[in-house]
Amino acid sequence: MIAKDNLEMILEQNKTHLPKMKKAMDRIYSLGDPLAHVKPLDFIKTYLYEHANVLQFPIQHADYGGLVYYYNGDYYVHINTAQPRIYENFMWAHEFYHFFFDKEKIKNPDQNFIMIDHIYDEKERLPNLFASEFLINDFVLERSFRFLETTHMKQSLPEKIMRLISIFQIPYKALVVKLAQNELITMNEAKDALDYDYRNRIPHDIDKSLFEPSYTINISGFDESYEKAKRLMYEEDLQSIKKSYDRLYEQVLASVHDQRGTKG
Repeated sequence: MIAKDNLEMILEQNKTHLPKMKKAMDRIYSLGDPLAHVKPLDFIKTYLYEHANVLQFPIQHADYGGLVYYYNGDYYVHINTAQPRIYENFMWAHEFYHFFFDKEKIKNPDQNFIMIDHIYDEKERLPNLFASEFLINDFVLERSFRFLETTHMKQSLPEKIMRLISIFQIPYKALVVKLAQNELITMNEAKDALDYDYRNRIPHDIDKSLFEPSYTINISGFDESYEKAKRLMYEEDLQSIKKSYDRLYEQVLASVHDQRGTKG
């Protein structure tokens, strides 16, 4: 977890890795997809849906955000939708980095690409830095922050950062780190802002759903694969697979219902 006692170390590590991140982003921009510049999160989702099997369903585990793995010739990306949407958005970018830049490593069964935040582990530091750099446009950040400083002068720094969440739709602490990294705020200001209880101080005019889980359930490619399999498999085998899928889907739905009931 990002905290006062490790913030300076994280910023130092980020500074070291920024040239590598610039090259990584240039490689993505070289694909020539306008979405990468205009709507980076939409680009990430579209690219993963086009090049991998995307699985979205909720798992109640505080330290688990997502996973990329390789099985039987295919790549799979799971996004845990039991986490708040701002974290879910960040994990799309985090897992995209693993898929796009660690593709060959993922084929190695000894590689672990579960997102567990060992804060100094380069294997996780790089995807986190990429997510911040790719999802937060420097120009938009500075202009938005300067605007907030003039239009919300009486508000505290954490309150202004909360308003930046509405623009970038990513986690609070990621924005604190990025503001300090871009020298828009001082180190001391960043440290003081980190402990802000933002979850219980959401402004009334900010979309509160950003701080809630989406509980999305989506298993991409099943319908297409099912249609193709009709020409290749015996009907009884095909129906068995379909029943298993429907049963799994119902179990996940029931699990989501229980989770919401527990939370409510």
